[in-house]
Amino acid sequence: MFNTNEKGGWIIPAETAVASGTHIPDCTEIGDDCNIGDDCKIGRYCKIGRYCKIGRYCKIGDGCNIGDDCNIGDDCKIGNDCNIGNDCNIGDDCKIAEGCNIAEGCRIGDGCVWLGVVVKSWLTLANVDGSNRQVKIVRATDDQIKIEAGCFQGSLAEFIARAKVEGKLRYVSILSAIVEHV
Repeated sequence: MFNTNEKGGWIIPAETAVASGTHIPDCTEIGDDCNIGDDCKIGRYCKIGRYCKIGRYCKIGDGCNIGDDCNIGDDCKIGNDCNIGNDCNIGDDCKIAEGCNIAEGCRIGDGCVWLGVVVKSWLTLANVDGSNRQVKIVRATDDQIKIEAGCFQGSLAEFIARAKVEGKLRYVSILSAIVEHV
């Protein structure tokens, strides 16, 4: 270990690779066999699990907990006090707001913005109606379902009502069946 002390020093195992320009303050713990890219800024009181890979130019806020086996892409910004479960993949240029909780095994694509969402699971579908438009289904930890499709964002009931009015019955049947498995 590079440094560990009783007064809040950082703990970094020798097997972990930290690239140039990366800032790791006191009171931060990084697990075994991690790889942290160039010019990252890791906040105070963070815990990063074992076998994690963090891309270049990332900013991780104070008090974050990142589970084991996580991959975080380049240019990601994670706010203070976020909890990210084990085995999560976060794409490039994602922004995760302060206080978000992301469950184990989540895959977050490039360029996503998460604002105050507590996610249990999620799924993105493409081309459900032949328009090449993506539909995202998110199940929050309170078991509420939220749907994002184009400009629409709202509950499953609101989405189904709107789809019926617009005559998009294919959406209704497909999403109703899939939501049971998210």
